[in-house]
Amino acid sequence: MNEQLITTISNYENLINEVQVLHSSHHACFEFDHPLDSKLLLAGGHYINLGRIFTWRFSNLAEVFLSCCETNLTETKITDDPLSIAAGFLCAGALNVVSTLWKVDDLATALFCILYYHEKQDKSRSEAIRQAQFKLRNLTGDQLYANYKQQLDAYFEQQNWGENQAEMIKIQRLRLDLLCREPLPFVSPQYWAGFVSQGLA
Repeated sequence: MNEQLITTISNYENLINEVQVLHSSHHACFEFDHPLDSKLLLAGGHYINLGRIFTWRFSNLAEVFLSCCETNLTETKITDDPLSIAAGFLCAGALNVVSTLWKVDDLATALFCILYYHEKQDKSRSEAIRQAQFKLRNLTGDQLYANYKQQLDAYFEQQNWGENQAEMIKIQRLRLDLLCREPLPFVSPQYWAGFVSQGLA
């Protein structure tokens, strides 16, 4: 096995052992034919599959936010138990997992996270999600520009897009500019309805 892969997975696992709250923001994918092969995709082409997550045990992990695609997508033909990445973290000891039901939009997800953490300062997880969904759905293009455009530009600057980084950042910034001109850019459920919370409220 590649030593760099072991180190990458080991670093991720060690980080979870040291924190009570984990926000995992990168790519992920659900494998319909082999759910245990569903993956959290890490830097450099490395990944952690669901089968491995099911072997982990964490005693101090209170909250996980998986702001990645398909982390609560599941296929249950083989068993009544859900085989999702979110379920893997719950089985590993997380008290609560916020996850996604489908391939989520990068811009909408970044904005949802900003709204969620703001609401969570004085609300329960479930109420913070509800409020963040409501605010994202009703956000106007003018509000997006005035209140969040600068934060989102900074967020996309920090993302690891790999070889096409400059081109991807350019596309996201252009799209953000266009969304700022729309009356209600995130009104469609595809942008806000895919976030769910499981475990303790």
